[in-house]
Amino acid sequence: MNRQRSVVRRSAPLSTSQVDNAGLASDIFAPLVALLAAELRRGGDTSERHRPPTNLIQFTAWYLSTVQRLEQRLSEAQSHGPMSRSEVELQCRLALSASNLEEAIQLCAQFAALLYPRAGRIGLELHPEHATFRLDSLRPQVSSASSLVDITGLFAYLQLLQWLAGRALPLQRVRIGPLRREDVLPFLRLFKAPVLAGGEGYALEFPRAALAVPVVRTPAEFPAFFACFPCEVFGPRVRGLAEQVSALLVAALRQGVSLPGQVRLAEDLGLSLSTFRQRLRAAGTGYRQLRAEAVRAAACDALRESDRPVVDIAQQLGFADAASFRRAFLRWEGATPGAWRARHRGADTGGLRDDRE
Repeated sequence: MNRQRSVVRRSAPLSTSQVDNAGLASDIFAPLVALLAAELRRGGDTSERHRPPTNLIQFTAWYLSTVQRLEQRLSEAQSHGPMSRSEVELQCRLALSASNLEEAIQLCAQFAALLYPRAGRIGLELHPEHATFRLDSLRPQVSSASSLVDITGLFAYLQLLQWLAGRALPLQRVRIGPLRREDVLPFLRLFKAPVLAGGEGYALEFPRAALAVPVVRTPAEFPAFFACFPCEVFGPRVRGLAEQVSALLVAALRQGVSLPGQVRLAEDLGLSLSTFRQRLRAAGTGYRQLRAEAVRAAACDALRESDRPVVDIAQQLGFADAASFRRAFLRWEGATPGAWRARHRGADTGGLRDDRE
């Protein structure tokens, strides 16, 4: 597991006067606008017509225009241009003809192969309990601009899959490319899942069972969806505080950084400490419970996905020693870490280190 340090910084939300669409999730909207606007300025684009938007309607057009301008800038440094909007539409319509999400991903991959290399490469990896959707843009060089464009591409595929299924895809982890990013909070808010930066490629990881979810949309619904694609997330759906806190805690554990405390989380989420605690209580939970759940989930993931010694995992998760971690894990799962790992990794556990290491 790579230990890439990512610092979550607070981004000032848009004020109520700046947002004239009821229900606009400005805590999602503002940080991404800031990142994209900064990338435009870095490339020398300061024209008035590309000023950041102040509402959702403006954002949809601004977002698409900004990504297209960044993509066009990148294409000048490589031998091929980006997909056109009409080609994106054809790919989405093709996916709409699928019976389930697995078939939809396969159709998207086949369409991308027809446009090679302009549409990049799409892959689907199947594991016993989870699946991984991978996106490779086939860029000769990676830059901050290409990173942002490719993250938005990954996000677009997520929005397509969720729309096709008529439900949220239960993401377990999102990988946002090889660059180390100093601010992952906008992407936590985008994907609503733990985000890893500075690792391998761009990918969505989710339970394998989700591939069998049927496509429920009809061609008649497509025009309204594509008109604002992929900006649906910026509408009135607002993620609960408990989900945000869980995602931030799990992301910190996966990235090997110190777990943020209540004061830090409240500050990062733009809340007073008293309001932060009150809202968690209203949601039927609290910081300690969410922290324990995050540590438990991270422990299971580390045991399932790696052969690292238990002592290393215990240290990363903040336990005083391996013995205290084993006691806690036995209380959580009714088995020692070594026994649990062997049961959940099956035949792949050959040669793994013993639980006592």
